[in-house]
Amino acid sequence: MNDVSAATSKGSVFEDVLEVLWAPAKVFDRSRAKGVGMYILVLTAVTLVIVLATKGLIQPYVDANFDVQMQQMAARGKPMPPEAVAAAQKFAGYGFIATGVLLIPLGAVLTGLLVWIGGKIASARFSYGQAMLIATLASVPRVLSFIATAVQGAITDPQSIRSFSDAALGAARFVDPVSTSPALMAMLANLDVFNIWQLVIIAVGISVIGRVERSAGFVGALVAWGLGVALTVIPALLA
Repeated sequence: MNDVSAATSKGSVFEDVLEVLWAPAKVFDRSRAKGVGMYILVLTAVTLVIVLATKGLIQPYVDANFDVQMQQMAARGKPMPPEAVAAAQKFAGYGFIATGVLLIPLGAVLTGLLVWIGGKIASARFSYGQAMLIATLASVPRVLSFIATAVQGAITDPQSIRSFSDAALGAARFVDPVSTSPALMAMLANLDVFNIWQLVIIAVGISVIGRVERSAGFVGALVAWGLGVALTVIPALLA
């Protein structure tokens, strides 16, 4: 009986990946000693399957986003040569698929580092490996964002799509992606349902695994989020 209870309390990787969406404290408490490798593997596989299965529905957003980038390059006096446009657009399609492959492992490494820094500032004690675990489990809402985009792609007229921001469940949806500066668009892209959901899960993870108050967990998560926003906004400012 005790063995059964212990096994149940530990939870499988798939159970953790699902349950972290609504009970992150419970998941982090039982997974604090687990390695991150299997979570990365499972989530990468799931994300890739979702991306490949929904590519046709999301492609109009990819194409529209590419068109916006071409317009912005032309506005800066750096238009892409016509003979290179077709190749670049094809590459953009492959880049979207690559996103499905790299989102989780790169997120584990980079976001994990930001979580580790935020945890240090919040006086939470955990290893970099545990920070990667927090970052990986907190990326589940980002995986769901692909599904949300695909659902919108299924019911939206492709001709009305302006860019990926039209699928955002947040501030970026309500601005013009062409006339709005890339830096502001990058900032607004971080203010949506899935990013906020991710931030909350990170806060809970820092709190539970780092054994600090929930308020300290949110301080650490906000530091990590702020650093992440800076890493997206600064390159846009320099472009």
